[in-house]
Amino acid sequence: MENVDGKVSFEDGNINVVNPVGLGRFPRIKAGENIEIYVEDEKKSNEIVVSEEIEDNIFFKIKKEEKDVNIDLKLSEDKMKAYLLVDINSEKKFKIKNKEAANEIIIETEVIEEEFPNLTSKEIITLLEESNISYGVKHDYIREIVRDGIYTDENKFIIAEGKKPEKGKDAELIKSDFFKKHKENMFNKIKSFEKGEVICYKKEGKLGKAGINVLGEKIPPPKTEYFDLVASKNVNLSPDGLKAIALKSGQPKIRKKENEVIVKVVKQYILEGDIDKNTGNIKYEGDLLVKGNIKDYFNVDVGSDLKVNGNVANANISTKGNVYVNNNIISSNLRIGNYLEEKTIKKLNKVINRLSDFKKAVVEILGVAKKRDINISQYRTGKIIKLLFDNKFEDTVNLILELNENIENDTVLKDSFAEIVPYFKDLKKLKDLENEDIFLEFKNQIKRFLNNRSNNEFLDIRTGYIQNSNIKIGGSVIINKSGCYNSDIEAKDSIIVKNSIGYIKGGNYKAQNLIYSNKAGNRLGETNFYIGGQIYIKKALGSLVIKSKRDKKIITADENNINLKVNKNKKLERTNILPEIDNY
Repeated sequence: MENVDGKVSFEDGNINVVNPVGLGRFPRIKAGENIEIYVEDEKKSNEIVVSEEIEDNIFFKIKKEEKDVNIDLKLSEDKMKAYLLVDINSEKKFKIKNKEAANEIIIETEVIEEEFPNLTSKEIITLLEESNISYGVKHDYIREIVRDGIYTDENKFIIAEGKKPEKGKDAELIKSDFFKKHKENMFNKIKSFEKGEVICYKKEGKLGKAGINVLGEKIPPPKTEYFDLVASKNVNLSPDGLKAIALKSGQPKIRKKENEVIVKVVKQYILEGDIDKNTGNIKYEGDLLVKGNIKDYFNVDVGSDLKVNGNVANANISTKGNVYVNNNIISSNLRIGNYLEEKTIKKLNKVINRLSDFKKAVVEILGVAKKRDINISQYRTGKIIKLLFDNKFEDTVNLILELNENIENDTVLKDSFAEIVPYFKDLKKLKDLENEDIFLEFKNQIKRFLNNRSNNEFLDIRTGYIQNSNIKIGGSVIINKSGCYNSDIEAKDSIIVKNSIGYIKGGNYKAQNLIYSNKAGNRLGETNFYIGGQIYIKKALGSLVIKSKRDKKIITADENNINLKVNKNKKLERTNILPEIDNY
């Protein structure tokens, strides 16, 4: 006898079962979604085997779904948008699908009718009010969502939107045409500004407009750049404070400090030839423009900017302004501005604090003596000063002596130290002092020096090429031609070789912001870099040693695209962000 599997089918609400023949398998049924199967009033949860004998005892129950709608609100992170979230269940009427005869079937349903719950505008508005959303509510859109039943197809809607703040306009400093001409003709003899000429003027900015979020909270507009135009030496402002006008003939200087643009006029001297044996060493308080060269072994000390049309060789240069050398700087020492290392600055600040404590200690001792009716003449102030520096302020003595050894001879501070140091080298001399004024004046000199230094931090050296030179600057070194060879440079800001074929080969280079060069290194030795911000070298020509405060990396020859930054832990890490050298 042939073995034939049994079959089961469903048609027009009725289940039909045909038993198997011989060793054939009995048919099976399984409940699909929304269906419950019962056999003689007992609910079956799994697949069941059916036969002709139980066919009349099999029943199906369709699960009923009630219509329901839940709404909620979600705010964007910046509170500028409120989203209506709709979770909806419709009420559906089903019928069981017909199934052709098979050994195994799944009993399934199909929707024959669907009814959605109602959502009203009032429900949405109430939800907004409960969430304190009061600004930018889209009432027309809410009515459209409800009227057109959009909520049955989508589940997220922007129903309130704030107003973004509007950026204002930054204040601008506009230089006069004559000032621009002066900059363009830096190494040519041009007429100085005359009394009454406008140097620059300020174009007022415009404040932005505040925005408001959906909670009705004001959002301030982006900050606009604002500055006061300040007249310094030999400059006056127009009555409206917007124009800077020269009071005397000379060269204008414009310097930005925090929220001020300070304008002054300094005298300028133009030397048509070289600085050599005919001129001797030069010391000048204003601008110095040298049309020729600075020759071997001559010193130049300038109180403002130094501009050299030719070369600088084997010279010692000190300025309180920028330096522009059109060609080369060779085998020279330059101190531009008041450059100091960070550790020296910290020590100077510590001296200021300790001398303030010293003053309090002197006052306290004298005050106690007076209260006890002690004859102060027996305890002259000099003895008290020696006693304090011998004991309580011994660390201050050592710190000042250490600083005196480390501070460069050509800094303004050296003169201040020269007056005070003899007392600390021989403390017996302190007993001869009648008061502590010399130490208080020393403290004030240090404070003035540090303040002046901060005002001169962003001075620049701009030149074509540097070789075998030692440079310390309170700003940046910008090299426009060949590059730099075997030099020691320390810059408060950056060291930039702008020329696409320029290089840095050999030597030691330290910058607290950026070091940038297309090529660096040579195969004869290491080129050393110390950075506080970022370094970018397009191609290593030799071994590079790159250090940060807490890290060190060795770069080998022929490595490309060295782009490192110092992270918050003072470690070196790779970065894809290219430095913006156009700012220089």
